[in-house]
Amino acid sequence: MACVLYVSYTGLLEPLGRSQVLAYLTRLAPDHRITVISFEKSEDLKDDAAVAALRQECAQAGIRWLPRRYHHRPRIPATAFDMATMVWDVWRHSRARRADIVHCRSYLPAMAAWFSGVVTRVPFAFDMRALWLEEKITAGRLKRGSVLHRGLQRAERRLLSKAATVVSLTDAAVRHLKAENAQLEKQHFIVIPTCVDLKRFSLESASPSQRGRRDGLVMGSVGSIASGWFPLQWLVEAFRHLAALRPDSKLQVVTRDDPAELLAMARNADIPEWSIQTWASKPEDVPAALAGMDFGVVFSQPELGRLGSLPTRMGEFLASGIPVLGNRGVGDVAELIERYRVGAVVDDGSESSLSRGMGEMLDILAEPDLASRCRAAAEDYFSADRGAAIYGEMYTDLGGGCGATREPWETAAFR
Repeated sequence: MACVLYVSYTGLLEPLGRSQVLAYLTRLAPDHRITVISFEKSEDLKDDAAVAALRQECAQAGIRWLPRRYHHRPRIPATAFDMATMVWDVWRHSRARRADIVHCRSYLPAMAAWFSGVVTRVPFAFDMRALWLEEKITAGRLKRGSVLHRGLQRAERRLLSKAATVVSLTDAAVRHLKAENAQLEKQHFIVIPTCVDLKRFSLESASPSQRGRRDGLVMGSVGSIASGWFPLQWLVEAFRHLAALRPDSKLQVVTRDDPAELLAMARNADIPEWSIQTWASKPEDVPAALAGMDFGVVFSQPELGRLGSLPTRMGEFLASGIPVLGNRGVGDVAELIERYRVGAVVDDGSESSLSRGMGEMLDILAEPDLASRCRAAAEDYFSADRGAAIYGEMYTDLGGGCGATREPWETAAFR
C-alpha cells in the first residue's frame, strides 16, 4: 500500500474531474491510501448538495478529499496564490509522512511537487495530460520564442527530467518529447489515454436503429465545437459528402456550444436544415445521446499541440459499438482506428481526403462484426479499469509504504 497525494488543478466537481480523476481513484482506493487536493471553481462550490454528495462519495470510497478554491482573476496573482497553496499543501503532507508519492495532474501541480521535493525528497509523477505549452501557442496565448515561453520551456524540461515517472495520453507525444530532448531517452514514460467507464456504455445502451440501411445514416458529434480545436468546416464538408451518397442521412451534434456557426456553414454548403439536429446534454446523458448514431466524428486540428491529445468521446463511441471518423496528426487517433479497424481516417480537410474517408466509412459500416470489434477495442485500450491498473502498478513501484507517522484526517477547508 502506498500513501498517495493526488494534486489536481481540475476540480472533482467538474465533469472532467469526475471522469478522468475520480473514476480512477475510486478503483485505486481499496489498495492505496489516497488524499486528493483539487481546486474547485466558486460556482461549483456554491452547490451545497453536490459538494456534500461528493464528500460522501469520497468518504465511502476511502478517499480523503481536501477541496481548495480555484482563483481566476486577476490571472497572474490568482495563479501565483494557487501555486503557493499547492506548494504548502504538498510540503506539509510530505513532511508529515502522509505521502510516499505525489501524483500531479498537469503542469502547475508538478511544479509545486518539484519545489517541495527539493526539501522533502518525496518523488512525484508528472501526469502531463497533453503538450500544454504547444497548446497555448496554438491557441494564441503564448508566443513561441518569447521570454515567457523560454522560461516555461525550461521548467517543462526540468519537470520531465526530475519526475519519477511521466504519464502521457499518447505514444505520439512521448515520441515527440524524446526526439526534442535526448536526455529523456532514459526517462520512464507511461501512456494512459482518456479512459471510459465501460459500465456506463454498452452495445445495448446505444443500438442505432438505422445501421445497415442504404439511406438514413446518422453521423454524430458529441462535445465542444467552439473550442478552436474542432475543425467545424471539416464536419460540414464530411456530412455533405455523406448526404450526396445517402440522401436521407442526418447530422446530430450534441454540444453545449452555440450551433449558429455550424448552421450558417451548413446553409452555405446547401445542406437542408431538416438534416441537422443539435441539442445540449448533461454528462450523465451522453450514453443515451449516442443512441441512434451510426458513426461518430472525432476530428481535431492537426497542430503540434494535439500530438498529446486523444478525444475523450472516441472511447465512448467505441464502447457503445459505434465506429469513428478521425484524422491524422492528432495523438494516436489514426493509429488506433487502423490498428483495431474501427472506422476511417482522413489525411486532412481536403475534398479528396474527405470523399475517400467517407467512402471507407460506408464500406466498414457494412461489416457484420463492426459493433463487437469497436467494443473490444474500447475494452482493450480505453477501459478505466485498465487505466487504474496501470496507475496502481505505478503507485506500487514508486511508493515505499505509508509512513508510520500519520496525523488524523483534517476537516476539508476552502481557501
